[in-house]
Amino acid sequence: MFGIISVIYIIYFSKILSFFIKEESIKEQDFDKKTKKIPIKNIIEFLKKGSYYTSFLFFYASLYGFVYSMNLIYNFSSFSQIFHYITLFLSLIITGIFFFFLQKKKEVIFLIFRSNCIIYSIIYSFFLLFFLWENTSPNIFFIINSLFPIVTLLSVLIFDSFFKYKVYTYILFLFYLFLIGFYYASVIFPTTTLWHSFLGIISLLIIVYTFIFPYKSYFRSFKQISQTIGIYSGYATALFISMSILFESLSLLLLSLLSISILFHYSVHNFFKNYVSYALFLLLFVFLYIKAFILLGTGSLISDILFIFILPYIFIGTSYLIRPKYPKDLYILHSIAISFSILASVYCFIQMNSVDILGISTILFFESILLFISYLRYKT
Repeated sequence: MFGIISVIYIIYFSKILSFFIKEESIKEQDFDKKTKKIPIKNIIEFLKKGSYYTSFLFFYASLYGFVYSMNLIYNFSSFSQIFHYITLFLSLIITGIFFFFLQKKKEVIFLIFRSNCIIYSIIYSFFLLFFLWENTSPNIFFIINSLFPIVTLLSVLIFDSFFKYKVYTYILFLFYLFLIGFYYASVIFPTTTLWHSFLGIISLLIIVYTFIFPYKSYFRSFKQISQTIGIYSGYATALFISMSILFESLSLLLLSLLSISILFHYSVHNFFKNYVSYALFLLLFVFLYIKAFILLGTGSLISDILFIFILPYIFIGTSYLIRPKYPKDLYILHSIAISFSILASVYCFIQMNSVDILGISTILFFESILLFISYLRYKT
């Protein structure tokens, strides 16, 4: 008994108990700090927005559900057609109200218009994807409804001064513009495959996103995001076009798209000092050069020497005639030229059936001249 009481007293009066109490108080303080970081005002604002969007969603769901039920009873027409009629009717009313009260700057009107615009843009994005998948031709109401979000999204971007997150609306606008261009390109050119329609529309849009939209007054605040999307899409497009040429025959369409991609990446580097685009610009030339020699299909020593050295000599010779605009251009140009000549030489050596001393010596001779003139250019 004495031992138990002693242990209790030792724990009570020592720092052991205070340690646990301190740990508990620290946890309580941390919890208080975390709760203070979430102000009541933010919670109320979140609940207000949540209730608004939920009511908006329920309203549209109930409206379309009501029309669908009436259609089942009375069999007016196909529900898809009625859906397009109602959508156009609602969009016209809401847009008309928006522009009627535009000068009065009513925040509620802007909010309703913005929500309607975003919801219908998302809905018709799914419609466009579905129509693409099913290869469905549009009717006049679908054409009007599918084009309408472009007008409404633009109106939000230009006129809606209450919305703080316009950048997300702008991204949706760019995505929707791509979808609608892709779909109607497949409709206008039915003999073209979907893949080629995709490559064609994205090749045009990367130019619009990078060089046209950022310099329009109403898109100037989205300059960085627009150019970022355009340039990165340009990287992907160059890869897709190259793969298509690699696995398909070299058609006039693919050759035109490759030329657009080459000019695009040269322009990106020229305007924005983008070395990745400059490297891609050169590599696309290399790819086209290789494809051309593959189509020629000759296997003599002379053709091998021409294949190895024509393009590298052109690259390095160009650096003598044209002064590079940016400091690293010269290094990238010469590195790609020399790397290609070395890899092509190794490939030709491997393809030789027997050791051809004359062929190897000739290749090494031209390789030495190439390296020497590259060295001279670096020195000057």
